Amino acid sequence: MRKLVTLLGLLCLCSCASQQQAVTMQELADRVAIHEVMQKYVWTVDSLDADGYVSVFTEDAEIDSNGTVMKGHEAIRKVVTGMQASQAKNRAEGKPPGALHHVISNEKISFQGPADATYQSYWQTMRKGTDNRYTAGGFGTSEDHLVKRDGKWLIKSRKLVVFTD
Repeated sequence: MRKLVTLLGLLCLCSCASQQQAVTMQELADRVAIHEVMQKYVWTVDSLDADGYVSVFTEDAEIDSNGTVMKGHEAIRKVVTGMQASQAKNRAEGKPPGALHHVISNEKISFQGPADATYQSYWQTMRKGTDNRYTAGGFGTSEDHLVKRDGKWLIKSRKLVVFTD
């Protein structure tokens, strides 16, 4: 009887460990997926891919950039189309286009639930100036709230704080 109780105890421990390992594997997969969404966000804005850019946001997403708020895909798309227009104007005037290159660091992902996460990071943008040298265009922090819909992670809200001091 004692052996049976010991065996049942060991089976319970193995089962709990297996369930914990499954949760851990799912969290790792979610972390990778969130990281890929955030990298797609950066690469699509830097390459002026408006369709790719809006594809990482929920339909009702919101971006708050130092108090300037954009809501929904149409408004969010204007971030990239505005940059496209600005760069085209600069080129037409013989100026450097002013293309941005984002540098992201100190990333942190935390989960509030199985389909709800927060991504935080520092960011800076670099751009080529009229003297052909790269300078920092801006620096700050971001906090993104992501949701998992139909198995896909998307940005629900994005808050950017631009350091001005």
